[in-house]
Amino acid sequence: MNSDRRDFLRQLTFATAAVGGGAMLTPLSAEETDRAVEHLGTNPPWDMAWVDLVQRAQYKAVFDSTNLSDGAALDLAAGIQDNFKEVYGSDDGVRMVVVMRQLGQVMAFNDDLWNRYNIGEDRKVTDPLTKQPARRNPYLKAIPGEPDWAVGSKLESLRARGAIFLVCNRASMNWAAGAAERTKTDVEKVRNDVRNGLVPGATLMPTGVFALVRAQNAGCAYMKGS
Repeated sequence: MNSDRRDFLRQLTFATAAVGGGAMLTPLSAEETDRAVEHLGTNPPWDMAWVDLVQRAQYKAVFDSTNLSDGAALDLAAGIQDNFKEVYGSDDGVRMVVVMRQLGQVMAFNDDLWNRYNIGEDRKVTDPLTKQPARRNPYLKAIPGEPDWAVGSKLESLRARGAIFLVCNRASMNWAAGAAERTKTDVEKVRNDVRNGLVPGATLMPTGVFALVRAQNAGCAYMKGS
């Protein structure tokens, strides 16, 4: 990759931060830039329909979730959306975007993936219902007896209010390679399981960095989610 393309992507992150005002996305390292441009140079059928939804929203924010942190990014997104509803009376015109990348991508994997590949045991996530390593995605839906704030922070609840979930493809495919090695399974099979096993409303993006930059280009305020 030539230096002009590296420089372009770095300038893009600086420009995004300048437009948004204040502390935004951390400038890319040389290695991150190379990886992001490598993906941008390919032409897979990435689903970018979410961009129009974000652009049409009056109030919007993107949450950078780099690890699970007990669903901190989801809690923050739900809380901010509640703030807007309290002030303006409804969810109309409000759009929360959660980017799941690095170690946070498994939050977007469905119950079948969590069960089949023992994600709870691997990531040290305990199911509040069984008190054992989670064999389902505990961030997806509420269980009986959970408080209202916890119910509101679930992926299903946020999606019902218009939230968008973007998932780092690079991190997801790297996770699949590791899961394939652990389970002695063909890596392409695991990667296809991931592609077909995202929670409803989740969309793979080339990288999490790309998703963060594109969401800010669409007008989102940047929020560190975890």
